[in-house]
Amino acid sequence: MIISETIDNLLILSVIPVGLLFLAERILMLYLAGTPKRVEWVRSKKWLHPNFISRCRYPSGVIAVILYHLGSIFSPDNPVSFWHYLAIFWFAFWSITDITDGTIARQFDLHTEEGESIDPLSDKLLILPPLLYFAYLDVIPLKAVILFIIIDFFGQFSRYFIKNKAANLFGKAKTFLAVITLILISVQRMYFPESTWDLIQVTLITAVFLAFFSMFFKVVPNYWYANILSILNFICGLAGIILVLFYHRPGIAFALVFLGQFLDMFDGRAAERWGSTPKGELLDDIADGTNFGGSIATIIYFAFTKSPLGVAVGIVLAVMHMTTTGFRLYRFLKNKKEAGVEGGVNVFSGLPAPAGALLAGSVALMDINEYFKIACLIFTSLLMISKLPYIHFARVILPNIPKLVKVFLLVMILFAVWLGFRPGNIQFLYWMFFISAILYVIFGYQRKQKSPGE
Repeated sequence: MIISETIDNLLILSVIPVGLLFLAERILMLYLAGTPKRVEWVRSKKWLHPNFISRCRYPSGVIAVILYHLGSIFSPDNPVSFWHYLAIFWFAFWSITDITDGTIARQFDLHTEEGESIDPLSDKLLILPPLLYFAYLDVIPLKAVILFIIIDFFGQFSRYFIKNKAANLFGKAKTFLAVITLILISVQRMYFPESTWDLIQVTLITAVFLAFFSMFFKVVPNYWYANILSILNFICGLAGIILVLFYHRPGIAFALVFLGQFLDMFDGRAAERWGSTPKGELLDDIADGTNFGGSIATIIYFAFTKSPLGVAVGIVLAVMHMTTTGFRLYRFLKNKKEAGVEGGVNVFSGLPAPAGALLAGSVALMDINEYFKIACLIFTSLLMISKLPYIHFARVILPNIPKLVKVFLLVMILFAVWLGFRPGNIQFLYWMFFISAILYVIFGYQRKQKSPGE
């Protein structure tokens, strides 16, 4: 009952008000962009220009910290005081303005080169003071925050002496994860003060890595972007194999497979946008084979080491998955070459290797009937080598999902991951991945579509 009341308070007092604030901002932007007259009105108001809004964000992070700390002074025993809520809504408001100024810059033709420096700087000045404040309170590691700041500011000022400003995918993801870290800290301290959330440390450390990659991608040639993503995917696969065989950590290995899928979503598009090396596609397939084939094969093997059916069954299933994944990847390159297709495709022949890895890995780790597990693994391998047409998730499905829905889904995924990492809940996480994979198996199949080479 107490947990239920806490979640109700979280929704009513924080989530819904912030959601309504975001919804109001989106509606206002749609209204202002509705007619040429309103567009001209916005363009005539300097205080609505993106650069002005970005500069207004400069002191907002410090003010948010002051407001939050006032809550600790005036209500030291009450983590949900007026001042705490005021700090949360203040931070939320100015975080939303980061979306606002981007919308105005694009839709009202107010983009400037100066804004490319002002906007990321204002983001840093918004999120860094709260991060330092919570590090001072020993809520998050101070060393991680300092490292994040050093890398982030080097990346910010590198644009002044590096002509190649690079893609901002990692930069946006880094900023987003830093904001998620602050949200998780606030929710935990205000609504779950007795519990410890390891997910907070995970999101912060991930933000540090993304900050490094954001900076790193600014100093390497554009045509190496896709290769770097493939190499990172390859490293995830190697690390997963080592974690399973030598440290018996299949759960972490599966998490690296999931990370590799995220990297694999963008390496093809990076190659199309910035080019690649002559062997870039081959490197991508080697990485996919290592992570989605090799790492998952070791997870399958490990899952059957204590099975009453014997380890030999696990070896056969692991070899089958590795072989069918390799064949699937080889056939993909062969069909593309024969069809004369360059770049990415929208339709695959057979279940894509990342989806097969997600389905096979989750099934292998789930506590289910051994014979049902074997049937699912065989079914997955058969789907991968089949010629059933499946649409590309990142190219076809993801772009058609509204941004607001994407944000909601991402928040739900993070909540599910947090819930899954709670003691005794890891099976919940595997079931979530399994259901996600099954949904793609069902709805990703497009009977009327054809893949290259067919």
